[in-house]
Amino acid sequence: MKASDHTLSAPNQPADHQDPLAPYADALRAHFPSREALLQEAMQQTRQRRRIKQALATTACGLLAAVVCYDPVLSSQRLQTAIGQSAHFQLPDGSAVSLNTNTVLVAEQHLRSRQLTLVQGEALFKVKHAWQPFTVDANQVKIRDIGTVFNVRNTAQGAMVTVVEGSVDVITAQAQRRLTKNLSVTTRGAAISENRCTSAEAATAWQHGRLIFDGLPLRDVVAELQRYHAGQITLADARVGQYRLSGEYDINGIASLLAVLPEILPVRVEKQAEADVVIRQR
Repeated sequence: MKASDHTLSAPNQPADHQDPLAPYADALRAHFPSREALLQEAMQQTRQRRRIKQALATTACGLLAAVVCYDPVLSSQRLQTAIGQSAHFQLPDGSAVSLNTNTVLVAEQHLRSRQLTLVQGEALFKVKHAWQPFTVDANQVKIRDIGTVFNVRNTAQGAMVTVVEGSVDVITAQAQRRLTKNLSVTTRGAAISENRCTSAEAATAWQHGRLIFDGLPLRDVVAELQRYHAGQITLADARVGQYRLSGEYDINGIASLLAVLPEILPVRVEKQAEADVVIRQR
């Protein structure tokens, strides 16, 4: 008997062997992000949180600086004297100030500081100790008190500062100098002169109605007298200004001093209209 031939065949399969779930993959990705997408989103959120923290820190620092620097004016007063007049005042903080002739002072009491501006003239400050710093501005110069008594004169070029007791810091845009008792400096713009020895008596003589000259050139004497004299005092020529004058004189007797000047120096004094005078070579 002849055996029959049998052919074995495999079950029917898709020709491309595709995963039956493949058609649903795109739909699944739309609802469930991939690992890479999750990591990227996490990194982006981390960066956003950092930016928020930095912004909050910057804002906090700004607010803190604003609070620390906030120094509003609590009170302000304008003090002044006329030509030939002097006056004494008590400031709200208990400090005392004396104004010389033709002086204007603006005193401000701030929350965190005491700030005064010597607009013109001359003033003597007796500062009461307090936690708020005490400063005086005068013609591009700042004088910072360190517990003291000091005299400030606003000049055409800057200021003249003399310490009677204690010490002060004299500060300009370019320099800073600490002065102690019986020392004085003169500033010209931002420059500060060398320290000079000045007695407290000479620096504060005006408070007692006195003018003290020690071999001072007449041109400088006239400049000082002019501060107390309503009329114009004129030197006829430069040679007259080179004569030197010494002595102690009464501030209230400027007219008398001018009248006797020819008895002291080789000059003559000519009276003009009003209170004007001209000093000439004799």
